[in-house]
Amino acid sequence: MTPPTALKVFGTVARVLNRSSTLREALDGALRHIVHLLDAQAGWVFLRVEHSDAFALAADVQLPAVLRTNSEHMAGDCRCLTMLRDGTLTEAVNVVPCLRLEHTAPFHGPHHHATVPLATPDETVGLLNLLLAPGRALAAAELEMLEAIGHEMAIAVQRARLFEKVRDREQMVRTLLQRLLAAQEEERRRIASDLHDHAGQMTSALILRLTELAGRPDAKPLAPALHELREMAQRELDQLRKLAYELRPAILDDQGLAPALRWYVQQHVRPAGVEVALTVRGLTTRLPREIEIVAFRIAREAVTNALRHAAPRRLEIRVDRRRRSVLVMVRDDGRGFDPETTGSQGLGLQSMHERAELVGGTVQVVSVPDAGTTVVARLPVPADPP
Repeated sequence: MTPPTALKVFGTVARVLNRSSTLREALDGALRHIVHLLDAQAGWVFLRVEHSDAFALAADVQLPAVLRTNSEHMAGDCRCLTMLRDGTLTEAVNVVPCLRLEHTAPFHGPHHHATVPLATPDETVGLLNLLLAPGRALAAAELEMLEAIGHEMAIAVQRARLFEKVRDREQMVRTLLQRLLAAQEEERRRIASDLHDHAGQMTSALILRLTELAGRPDAKPLAPALHELREMAQRELDQLRKLAYELRPAILDDQGLAPALRWYVQQHVRPAGVEVALTVRGLTTRLPREIEIVAFRIAREAVTNALRHAAPRRLEIRVDRRRRSVLVMVRDDGRGFDPETTGSQGLGLQSMHERAELVGGTVQVVSVPDAGTTVVARLPVPADPP
């Protein structure tokens, strides 16, 4: 093999390994190019099963029919795997008699393949076999090039496995956080229910009793004090109801995101003297429960931040359901801030980011001093069935 050809093979395989999104895609793509560019008859890759001495078939191209028709033919040990495990196969070799082909096609003469260990300085992860035409042998330059490819493939395997472990751990953390979020929301719902059903009912009964006492003829001297107590009890009842709905608005569970946002705007935003434009599109059906909760919490947090820190005259709230996502936007015309110098913790931005991430979504905040702030959350939603 001439140097340009060797460089072409190595470069092509390296690009496939680096651009592939999964280990199987990387191995399949690299193996197809190797078989094609080296004019081999077939190729296959065995990888060591993690935390064991066993090997398993991980990729194959143009596998002979006698091996492809029965998965047992490619399972278990063979000469090259035994050599690899024993430490006698440390570099690319030209001819290794293939025990699998001998067992499945014993009357077709000798069967040999070139074998390349997939190894890094600290680990051997598997091997690559190339089935060559009868009588053909790889040149020294080709074997040297295959050793370099084997090293690159081993690194790709290690990298992919590391990514899988990180992804699995991230998924485990996300699952645990989702459970925590669900537990928090359930506790909010329980406390809100207790406030409404028990404390609220007791306060309502107190108001009725005070009203009754104030109306009795023999209580006229105490009537002003009783009326004052009744007004105090009524204010406390209003605060209890507000707190219960703040913790978990029942309308969110019963009717969904759009009615809950309309209630929130009517009860909490407009009374603050701020002009509000609320637009909801595409919510013809209910969203998944966790998406509704996260969308409502993010919208409320963004509005609360604006009212508390930005002194806006106008707020715009938009909810737009797409086929695969729901977009929640809150825009204000307040004083804004510089994201480079303002801490996200103080403005509650971290909380919005964390909630969105729990359901696989994102939050983007754009703000300019004296020009307002825009918060946009994009949350993934399963598509409606056709």
